[in-house]
Amino acid sequence: MSEETAVVQQDVYTPIDIRLLANKVSPVLGKLVPGFMYRHFEKLLHLEELNQFFEQHYNDTPEQFLDAVVEYLDIKVIVEGKGEAYLDTLVDQKPMFASNHPYGGPEAMVLFNILIRRFPDCRLVAQSFLKFIKPVASSCVFNKKDVRSLMQAIDQKRPLLIYPAGFCSRKLSFKDVFDYEWKHSFVKIARKNNMPIQVFFTSGQLSNRMHRWTRFRKIFRIKFTIETMYLVDEMYKMRGKELRIVVGDTIDPAKFDPKVSHHEYAARIRQYCYELKNNPNATFDYDKPATLPLV
Repeated sequence: MSEETAVVQQDVYTPIDIRLLANKVSPVLGKLVPGFMYRHFEKLLHLEELNQFFEQHYNDTPEQFLDAVVEYLDIKVIVEGKGEAYLDTLVDQKPMFASNHPYGGPEAMVLFNILIRRFPDCRLVAQSFLKFIKPVASSCVFNKKDVRSLMQAIDQKRPLLIYPAGFCSRKLSFKDVFDYEWKHSFVKIARKNNMPIQVFFTSGQLSNRMHRWTRFRKIFRIKFTIETMYLVDEMYKMRGKELRIVVGDTIDPAKFDPKVSHHEYAARIRQYCYELKNNPNATFDYDKPATLPLV
């Protein structure tokens, strides 16, 4: 018998096309937008580079794709605190990983890349647009429109990487950059399922351009987050830079005081996260009330 060579069928990537998307959303408005505006947004979103990258890695596994992202961005990762090796001690515990969200995307890819090597069944709690990034879609769950995927991951006792703020960090009322309030659902999940919470602090912040747009929106009470249009451009500005990740304490929800609310513990963990910025060896105090402003 002659040998037959097995051919693996690969999916073909369809490039992102802003004009096509605009016309699908609103054919009338899509035609009214002038060509120079489309060209401006294509440049702002780095569409040529993104399409080329996605095409090259469209059929990657999640691990391959995350490796490629870190290499592509040339991010130099510095791990402090308990260190990366400490995570090996958590492999059998099915933990929840929680961190601040300074950039709104690339730092999640870097941290997820570190975690998925040790926790192949780990799931990233993500925004719904990641459904359209094929290599990582299967490793994501969604906390809003597709909450069923999150509940299924919890039932299957999968480790979870979550960014409890839900948004990238902004300037608070005292002008320093922090996450807004951490939504308490992660504490509720950890308590109910006895999942240890591993805390990370990630360094960095977006440019002043992003914060000016946030301030503009608040003044004019605009709900649409205009500044998100610049997130891809901000990501490209990170190329070749350092990203500092501090591995903090593993918090045991069994030690939580039943009289203290989920909301308060979420605030305490958020505050502890930022204590790691200046003291990588800081320990979590279960009894210390939160004082860091939420907005």
